[in-house]
Amino acid sequence: MDPFKINEFLQHLETDILKRYCNYVNEFKGVYCEIYKKSASIIDYDPFHINYTNLKEAIVQLKMDIHIMFIRRGNLIDNMRMSEGKIAGTIVYRLTKNHIIHINRKCNVCKKRCFSHTNNLIAVLIALDYIHKKDTELPISIQNELMYTIKQRHVNQETLGLVFDTLKEFA
Repeated sequence: MDPFKINEFLQHLETDILKRYCNYVNEFKGVYCEIYKKSASIIDYDPFHINYTNLKEAIVQLKMDIHIMFIRRGNLIDNMRMSEGKIAGTIVYRLTKNHIIHINRKCNVCKKRCFSHTNNLIAVLIALDYIHKKDTELPISIQNELMYTIKQRHVNQETLGLVFDTLKEFA
């Protein structure tokens, strides 16, 4: 793949991630609040807000990671030189490591903590979209283990890429 095509691919990827991120944020803002007994979008405060600077930085970093992966692999793998799973792993890694979503103080002290994992959930949903999977296709035990691992354990883009390649093939 020539440098023009990789840059074109990365620009398309950025646009797609931003679109999906905004769509998922809107979905999460419509979550039902058990405390107030209504949609979170109509309670008297925003349950969370987006740090767009961090979102942009995460996208810049993931594009750089993918570009470096492309260069480093040469012709070792195939024409694209990286699988969809590797790209999905990079997406999750960068979107979860940059603190993009900030939970409102009122929601942070709430006993339900409906939005505590929103940042990680959105990242995983975008990655699953990328590998053409729905979260409902994965057993809940796998979903829980993936979320735990992302939040509590050290993972990198390459390892997450293997996870998403496996999910693509076998889930």
